[in-house]
Amino acid sequence: MRIDSLVLHNFRNYLCLKLSFDNHFNLFIGANGQGKTNLIEGINFLATGKSLRTRNEEELILWGKDNCSVSAKVGYSHRESSLQISLHAADRKKTYSVNGLMQKKRDFTGKLTTVIFTPDDLAIVKGAPGIRRKFIDDEISKVSPVYENEINRYQHVLRQRNYLLKTHRKKILGSDELIGWNEQLALLGAKIVSKRFSVIRRLSLLSRLAQRRLTKRTESLDINYHSSFMAQDQDYTDLPLLTELFLNNLSEKKEQEACLGQTLTGPHRDDFYFILNGRDARFFASQGQQRTLVLSLKIAELEFIKGETGEFPVLLFDDVFSELDEDRRNALLDVLDSRIQIFISGTEADKLGKIKASGKLFQVVGGEVK
Repeated sequence: MRIDSLVLHNFRNYLCLKLSFDNHFNLFIGANGQGKTNLIEGINFLATGKSLRTRNEEELILWGKDNCSVSAKVGYSHRESSLQISLHAADRKKTYSVNGLMQKKRDFTGKLTTVIFTPDDLAIVKGAPGIRRKFIDDEISKVSPVYENEINRYQHVLRQRNYLLKTHRKKILGSDELIGWNEQLALLGAKIVSKRFSVIRRLSLLSRLAQRRLTKRTESLDINYHSSFMAQDQDYTDLPLLTELFLNNLSEKKEQEACLGQTLTGPHRDDFYFILNGRDARFFASQGQQRTLVLSLKIAELEFIKGETGEFPVLLFDDVFSELDEDRRNALLDVLDSRIQIFISGTEADKLGKIKASGKLFQVVGGEVK
């Protein structure tokens, strides 16, 4: 998968910008605050329909304008498509189109996929559990609109159940209404946990191989998923068993949940950990090791998406590539497949000499790109 050309219209600080790209390396170089990250964000917005930096998506629209759009010509192994996503300020709605034809979000998903590495991604290793849950859910949703729908339905059921617990406390225990929400929550939660287990297992294998290559076999990496209602040695492919375990756990904690007014078990309480050379990377890995770990995870993402879709996604580095030391940069370049299209933003072109010689360099100054 590659982006042949990109058009930003009223997006962030760009009134109308048209760019064409190299099939492999593309570098956006400039001082801070000039619009480099806006270019990376535009590409990722087209892929995900979400902003990298804000929940208030109106901020994506150029000041004084009513809408913005990002469009691109995307090449695949044997075809090409024109993609566009538009955001309208009046109703905050997004519209999607492929080759000029309007699409629903679920049909648009996967037409362009990206893997992005930003300075904030170190939080995947050492941050709060919610950051890791969001990471794995976003990763699966890139290749499975069904999973994204299940996550949204689960969150809806969870909100309804928590509302009942907060409003009625122990009076609601044993009611048909709560039992109904329990059953829905368990059915959806079992599907989510089963899929997460499966994907984490694949990412663990792929990232372990990448970590060995990046560190010349000096470091071993594993990823362990921790469920709030099942043990690691139980069969995560057995949905009836998972549903039963979830329901049993809800029953065991019902008194405590009624007192607290919230659901204490389920995929919204789960977590996963990175084990580096047998030790928890949150506490024992240096910052350099954590950076390498995240790089290995991103390489694993590339391979996972390739396995699911048949196409490598586009790889984005936002102000992070030049932060790697020379050994890690060179090791990464040796590992990456030449078929992967890469976009890199940074302030220091001198640290990107090996790439600069073989790719396309864009100078970004005050919202203008040359």
